[in-house]
Amino acid sequence: MSLNRLFWLISVALMLIFLALTARIVSSEWGEYRRGARSVETVRLVQLTMIAMEKTSIERGPSNGLMGGESADLPQLSKKLQAAREQTDESIITLLDALRADADVRYAPVIRKIEYVKGALEPARLDVDRQAGLPRSQRSSDDVSAAVNGMINLIPPFVTAVADLTSIAIQSDPELLDGLTGMRVASSLREYAGQVGSKFTAPVVTQRPLTKDEVIEIGKLYGRIEQLRSLLNIQMRAYRNNAAYNAALSELDAQYFGKGLPILGELLQVGLISGGYELTTAELAARYVPPMASILRLRDVILADLVHDAEIRNHQARNYLIATIAMAIAAFVFFFVLMYLVRQRVLAPILRATRLVTGLAVDNLDVKIPEARYQDEIGDMLRALHVLKARSHERLELASERETLIQQLQVSSNTDFLTGVLNRRAFFAHSEQQLAVAQRYKRNLALILLDIDHFKRINDNHGHLAGDSILRNAVQLIAQLLRKVDILARYGGEEFIILLPEADLEQALIVAEKLRATLAGHAIATDDGSQISITASFGVSALAGEENLDHMIRLADEALYVAKNGGRNRVVRAG
Repeated sequence: MSLNRLFWLISVALMLIFLALTARIVSSEWGEYRRGARSVETVRLVQLTMIAMEKTSIERGPSNGLMGGESADLPQLSKKLQAAREQTDESIITLLDALRADADVRYAPVIRKIEYVKGALEPARLDVDRQAGLPRSQRSSDDVSAAVNGMINLIPPFVTAVADLTSIAIQSDPELLDGLTGMRVASSLREYAGQVGSKFTAPVVTQRPLTKDEVIEIGKLYGRIEQLRSLLNIQMRAYRNNAAYNAALSELDAQYFGKGLPILGELLQVGLISGGYELTTAELAARYVPPMASILRLRDVILADLVHDAEIRNHQARNYLIATIAMAIAAFVFFFVLMYLVRQRVLAPILRATRLVTGLAVDNLDVKIPEARYQDEIGDMLRALHVLKARSHERLELASERETLIQQLQVSSNTDFLTGVLNRRAFFAHSEQQLAVAQRYKRNLALILLDIDHFKRINDNHGHLAGDSILRNAVQLIAQLLRKVDILARYGGEEFIILLPEADLEQALIVAEKLRATLAGHAIATDDGSQISITASFGVSALAGEENLDHMIRLADEALYVAKNGGRNRVVRAG
């Protein structure tokens, strides 16, 4: 087969492969665009579901107020309740219309849950109206509690509906996970805040103390509220730099946790003792409900950011789709023209050489270069690649040797040649970092300066080799008693310095005393076989404020001087 025919066969095959890959990429980008659009739609459905749940929850406020209101206030309270019920009905109808407008079969379970809530609203409201129609003296605590619980029991289907829609949205766009979780946490926080307030309705209506079961239930709700607040800190780490979120979170802490929740704390104290609350359920709602609005504002901030980011990603996906289609068309045209311009004896060698050179360029020396079979330009190129591969081997070996040498030099420059511990320069480099960390995070930091007693006498009596052996063995004894985080260095001559992170002055004194006793209790064998007993004097200082490392060393050195003058073989604290 001629090279020209082979070129055309290969070109046609490559064109078919190119078309298949292009179709696959375009299909993938189209799917990404559709998923992005779907995620935005689902997020908005999550919003509508949360609004419907919110309106249903808010309706409990005027319901509780009506059941605990005085006869003179009933017309005004009834008017408020009617307005709240109309808002609830409107939000549920809007949600159902939005769900039914979409043909997605995954929404069917959600629709059934919302329809159940819509049907259960009427009997729950009838219970509320029945209690409100009785004279206040005839309203029993159990019946009022049952009416309150009837409204509360409408919320769980909303919660599961939100969970279903959230799962659908995350399947379309996994990056929505944090934001949707934050919205769910905020909505749950609003619901539990409403429930704990509703727990006081029956006691306030009948002006009686709280029962044991009510106290337990209120305690559980308090715990859930605190857990949800903590969960916001954990789950919403990605929003730490979001100014609007931080402002809404601060408002939540100031309004609900600073003003709203303490109101219930006061009622709880009264309910545990006497039950004389001195307010109606309407007055309780007027004081407690407004601070709860900060929870919904936090949820709306998360929602706005979530929708904004989802829309941006959707627009990016659309732009990528358009760019992919445009690039595919351009590449197809270019490829078609190229087939007519390039012949196989030019194209094939260039493609082969490109693959080989690319492999060598990234130091992939396992690339197999075929042997040249012909004395032509292709053969010359393959022989040149063999030479290039050999030169690359040499270059990598030289680079490896240079890296090893640099590492050896770095270790040598930081290590004391005699004892093997850090030298003075390396100690300051490491210790400055520890000092900065300790000062920034208000942590303890201590320093020990020690000096081998009568070291000059040892050198004079036994020789410098024995003195060197003493220093090496002393370092080994000291290092065995230190933690991995402690920094030991030779400060100069027979003087050593130790930095103790996360240790205060008293702890450092204990370490120094242990080192002193260990050195004093060991006889060190020198190279000539003789046994030499040594002692050391210690000065200890600790970080007390914003002082620098030199100041800590100076304090330890002054303490060491006192230890030397006081008879040696002792530990003295700074000051």
